[in-house]
Amino acid sequence: MRWQLVLAAVAVVAVLFAGCQTEKPEKASEKVEIKVGLLPIEDTFPIVIADEEGLFEKYGIEVEVIPFQSALERDAALQAGEIDACIADPLAVILLRNTGYDVRIVSLCLGAKPEEGVFAILAAPNSSINTTKDLEGKKIAISSNTIIEYVTDIMLKSRGVKDVEKVEIKQIPLRMQALLAGQVDAATLPEPLASLAVFRGAKLIMSDAMVNKSISQTVIVFRGNFIDSKPDAVKAFLKAYEEAVKEINANPEKYRQEFIEKARIPVDIAENYKMPTYPQPQPYPEEFYREVHEWAMEKGLLSKEIPYEEAVVWLS
Repeated sequence: MRWQLVLAAVAVVAVLFAGCQTEKPEKASEKVEIKVGLLPIEDTFPIVIADEEGLFEKYGIEVEVIPFQSALERDAALQAGEIDACIADPLAVILLRNTGYDVRIVSLCLGAKPEEGVFAILAAPNSSINTTKDLEGKKIAISSNTIIEYVTDIMLKSRGVKDVEKVEIKQIPLRMQALLAGQVDAATLPEPLASLAVFRGAKLIMSDAMVNKSISQTVIVFRGNFIDSKPDAVKAFLKAYEEAVKEINANPEKYRQEFIEKARIPVDIAENYKMPTYPQPQPYPEEFYREVHEWAMEKGLLSKEIPYEEAVVWLS
């Protein structure tokens, strides 16, 4: 009788153990899919590497990288729910939230330090402009109500320049052409076109890397409802991103050629173009956010205040 009881108990344990064994693979096979919209810029390179090297799969998520050629197209896809995440600038996030779209910053991307900045004010090749003070009263080409205008204003303010005439040229390649042709006195351009313009004769007057604090950043952005419903997937995404960053920073030469191709670094400057050192995923600082938000309010771009706590999250 005692042996029968022991055998019955063993049988029950075996059934329970078998049940536990069959549950685990089923849970592991349920991968969350994340659609990420990427522009061909240097900021997005860690996501490219994480995708190519299977790091997202390692952390249990499926990531579909969807390429975009313009921020306008990317933002439209984000608003339509066609993508779940992207890399953008904080001003774009604030403006989207102002229009009622729940998008949130989940991490800083580039811009933790001033030297990670990617914008520059350049003077036309044959202009008389050689210093920031020479910009007083001159025409400078920008794209208004964007991060380009924001960094331009902050750079000029840091050097006490108050009187410039802003000329609207939205498309960056056309802005560079106008600069090189002397149709405008100066222009603000992002990398790598800023370096290309210098290579072709434009004069570097100031870059955001020359300011004593970081004034331009890019951030990793997710739709709010995705964060709320799948927080673990967002954490996994950031873990994979972190591992890719470590790999790139530890072996920059290994990844250099692909970086040149994916970030579309022009052939003329590719050999000497410096790869960025990517920071680890980290909370987007309230100080950075506050400065961008204040500028947007002063410009009349916001109908209401957008609190930091609503626009920025950190899933530690």
